This record gives sequence, structure tokens and C-alpha cells, in this order.
Amino acid sequence: MALPVLASHGVIPGGWMPQVAGVDTERTASVLLVFTALLPAALWVTWAVEGRPGLVRLRRRMFAWRIGVGWTILVLAALPTLTLLFAVCLGDDLRTVEAAPLVATQVLGLLVNLLLINLWEETAWSGVVQTRLERRYGLVKAALLTAVPFALVHLPLHFIGDFSIASVAGALVTLLLVCAVVRLMLGVYLRGTRDSILAVAVLHSVFNRSNNDEGVIAALVEGDGRKLAGLLAVIVLTAAVAVATRRRLGPDYRQQLDTVETGATHTPVLQHSPSKALS
Repeated sequence: MALPVLASHGVIPGGWMPQVAGVDTERTASVLLVFTALLPAALWVTWAVEGRPGLVRLRRRMFAWRIGVGWTILVLAALPTLTLLFAVCLGDDLRTVEAAPLVATQVLGLLVNLLLINLWEETAWSGVVQTRLERRYGLVKAALLTAVPFALVHLPLHFIGDFSIASVAGALVTLLLVCAVVRLMLGVYLRGTRDSILAVAVLHSVFNRSNNDEGVIAALVEGDGRKLAGLLAVIVLTAAVAVATRRRLGPDYRQQLDTVETGATHTPVLQHSPSKALS
């Protein structure tokens, strides 16, 4: 993560970064983070603890979309719809836009983010870190614990451009709060979609497209209310989905999700003790 930061301040040459439209320093940093750290670490830990069967299970979860129409709508449309509604309620004005170019641009942006970053990122965060923490601490504590490193790996992005100690400290506090709420939302959806990393990764991309300056809400409204609207939408949506799926949020359902069906036999996911993991 230091390389794009140093390049942005001219400490090292920036010519090594891809000169492609839409691929800025932030995206370059994110790709480096995912493919040189998060994904390799997630795969290595899974193999070390659960062996090849664990990698097979993780791969299935990465590409599983075993959800119905209702969950598909919740993943794709609920968050941007709520964000737009709250933005208007907070005083933002609707813009006049051409529908076809807007849809094409946003779908393309979502697919690029999903395939380049979010699918692999959530394989590490949701598929390994948060899932393994859930087995020990439950859904809420796991989400809050995951939010800490999740926030910290985004902090270097705030060293790009002008910054100060005060701005970085403020960014860290904001990141911790926002990431706690977002990880709770992703944890609830992970349970609701029966452990689908793909569904959670798509939701992560939808969250980004609902909040970024080049996202769908920024294209539809004018004003600053959308920034708070995005956070309110996450909170309300998480609460509503949690109430609707409360039977799936307990430790028993996590154990059920960790059970792999093999013919007529149900075999629980291998969980080594610390002594076995070190031996």
C-alpha cells in the first residue's frame, strides 16, 4: 500500500502504475492489496487449517448464487434505492439524466469493481476472517472485530494527496464507524444468502457504487445529503434484514452452514485446536 502513496507524492516514480482511464491511484492500491496480501493469505490459512477440502468449500462459496428473486433484489437494488430516498429527504435535488447511458456506465463500473477487487477482497474478509471469527464469537462480535483491520487497510488511502495528523485521525475514526456498520450488513447478508461470498461481494460493489463520487447516487442527485444518506440506508437495511432473517443469525445456523453435505452424510467443517494447528 506504500507504493501508490509514495508515487502520489513524487517520492518514487509513478510511471509503473497503469495509465488507464478509470484506474486511479486508489484502485491501483486496492488491487495491490487484494492480490499481494489479502487473497494469498486467505488461501494459505484455509489450506493450512482445512486442507484441500477447505479450499474446495471456499471456492464453491465464491461462486455460489443459491438465492431467489427476493434476495437478488435485496442485494442489487435495496441499498441504492434507500440511499436515493434518504438523499432526497435530506434535501438533495434530483438531476435529469439519460437512463440508458447511466445504466450502462453503472453496470460496467459495478462489474469492473466486482471482478477486479470486491470478489477477491470478500473472499478474504467474509469468506475467511469474518466466518472464522463467527465460529468463536458470534455474528455481531465477528463483524466488529473484522471492521478493525478492514478499516486499517483502507487508512493508507488517506495519505494520498494532501493530509495532516488531524485529517488522518478523523479519517480513522470515521472509517472505524462506517466499517463496523458495513461489516454488520455484510455479515447479515452472508447468513441470509446461505454463505454466498459472491452475493456479499456484489453487495459490497453495490455499496461502493451507491456512495462513491462516480456512483449512481452521485449521478442522480445534487447535494451533500447523499453522504449521510448512504450510512442511514445501510443501518436501516441491516436492521430490517436482520429482523426478517433473525433465525439465521444465531450460532446454530453458522454451524449448519459449516456442515458440508456429502451424499447422505453431513460432516462438519474441520476446526483444528490451536495445538494441532501449530504442530
